[in-house]
Amino acid sequence: MFRRDGVYLVAAGAAVLLILLPLACARLSAPPAKSGTSTSDHDPHFDFYVFSMSFQPEFCYEHKRENFDGCRHPNDEWRGALTIHGLWPERNDGSWPATCSEEAFDPAVINELGRERFEQHWPNVKFPPSSPEYDDFWVHEWTKHGTCSGLSQKDYFESALESYVPTPALVKMAEGAKVPKKELISAYGGSNMVALVCDARRYLSEVRVCIGKDSDGTATGRIPCNEGVLREASCSEDEVYISTFPHVGVE
Repeated sequence: MFRRDGVYLVAAGAAVLLILLPLACARLSAPPAKSGTSTSDHDPHFDFYVFSMSFQPEFCYEHKRENFDGCRHPNDEWRGALTIHGLWPERNDGSWPATCSEEAFDPAVINELGRERFEQHWPNVKFPPSSPEYDDFWVHEWTKHGTCSGLSQKDYFESALESYVPTPALVKMAEGAKVPKKELISAYGGSNMVALVCDARRYLSEVRVCIGKDSDGTATGRIPCNEGVLREASCSEDEVYISTFPHVGVE
């Protein structure tokens, strides 16, 4: 059975052997956040949203040396469900707007919408919820992306929460193992509906889908992704590995 923390469990009769994988074989380089030569600017015009969701067990594995609080004390739901990374305005030509105004993030909006919703579905695993730095993730997403949406802060964050795509059950079922890539793509709606992003081309890291919009920026639901977004997919093997949180379940 595969485990993302670099340990394979191999049953041999009644014995269980722990075989440590060489670090040199553990991974290749991670893909960039954006592919190609696309650029950003401050013009708020855009055509649709990219909605990106993160798989926290893999994020925590990639950053295990930082010993982040949310990685040491993860919400049990994160083991089998992706969380929100962001709702990103995008253009058909592959460029995207960024930081379109100086409107400051308002933490009162998070409290109004329900801080517990954000801590569960849009967490900042780098800090404990009691930390004054916990909101930094949402500050970044609003400042870089939300200010280009044309929406109020409340409507932007609510749109992101409502755009969440439930994680297919086969991800939870394959915790610490792997799933056929074709099955995972199919579970998200098909090859033109999702871009699977992997670390080292095999470990599920992010899932990106596309969301339509009205003229005022209101998100309208999932749409097929264009070739520019689909090219961001980086899971190049036939099977996708589903990580566990580092050291979870290892004696």
